[in-house]
Amino acid sequence: MKSRSVIETFTADLLSHCGAIVEPAGDGLLDVVAGPDLNATLGLSDYQRLAFGPDSTHDDVAVIDYDSPLVERMGATVSTLGRVSSIIGPAATLKAVDAEAALERALTLQNGVFRCQGSTAVEARYVGFFFEYSVHADERVGGLTLVWVNPATRSVPRLMARLDFANCRDDSTAGTADFLDAAGQLPWTLATAAARLRIDPEISEFLMRLRRRRERDAHRLREYYEEIDLEIRRKLRRVGANEDAARRERDRLAATSAAYHSRVAEIVDRYQVGVGLTPIGVLLCRLPAYQIAVKLLRRSATSDVLFSWNPLDRRVDLRACDGCLAPVSAAWLCDKAAHYLCERCLAPCQECSRRYCRACSRGCPRRHDS
Repeated sequence: MKSRSVIETFTADLLSHCGAIVEPAGDGLLDVVAGPDLNATLGLSDYQRLAFGPDSTHDDVAVIDYDSPLVERMGATVSTLGRVSSIIGPAATLKAVDAEAALERALTLQNGVFRCQGSTAVEARYVGFFFEYSVHADERVGGLTLVWVNPATRSVPRLMARLDFANCRDDSTAGTADFLDAAGQLPWTLATAAARLRIDPEISEFLMRLRRRRERDAHRLREYYEEIDLEIRRKLRRVGANEDAARRERDRLAATSAAYHSRVAEIVDRYQVGVGLTPIGVLLCRLPAYQIAVKLLRRSATSDVLFSWNPLDRRVDLRACDGCLAPVSAAWLCDKAAHYLCERCLAPCQECSRRYCRACSRGCPRRHDS
């Protein structure tokens, strides 16, 4: 979309939202009729034509770009609007459920057991995060993704296809508590981990192409410098006792090695992958749901956690790993605190091969010899 189309669309939407009559008057032109209060706030006349293209020759046309005073005044108007958008979910009746049977279907523990402690009907607050992602190496790809999280139960529901985004509205009743988890923190880390997992399939083909090009370039570079190295070594054997010639060939050999390692570093830099996630919007959705209290048991360790059952897909939401916060479908429990973990967060240490919990300790608790 061109820049002028963006600002034209934004201006038309904002003025319409504030009660003005806005009509297209041609390519890059809007006719605006606003009330006295809005005219005074934005500095418009009773009937105003706005132009978003090249400068107009008519005196009564206001040309709008990002440096126009009107854009700055519109910013002040935006600051008075609602800060939260809520999406109205489909009508859902909360019927009685067998919480233990729902957990049996949804919860897989690889090395422990669970006990259902009962369920409670609640109005669950689901927070949706729009992320813009970009993946860049020698080329760049990007896009948008939306993830939903339930901060109260640290879960990642499957709501994407169940909600109609035409039902969004400003929500003046939403407060800070609607977006906080049980510890009183914003669920950014939970949403970021879910977003990273969500974009993995979308960028996998790009990463596969990148890996093939990197291996091809590294193979060609290795073959080129191996041939030079072998030729220098053959000359070094032929010069025999000629010390001056041998020294020159050894210098060439060292220079070739240094050049090879420099080119390898260039390939590493060229194909180094960076992934950026930028939050660009937040939605709130309130739905009737069940919170299910569960006790996790692993040997002598126990922990009390909450799971969420939502009525849209009629199943228990995926709970996040206590280590990396990624949603987990088949979990492991640690021996010390019965943390709910993905397989990577209970993987063996690379030095001593002992499994350890990444939620209990970020590094292996066993001391290693230097």
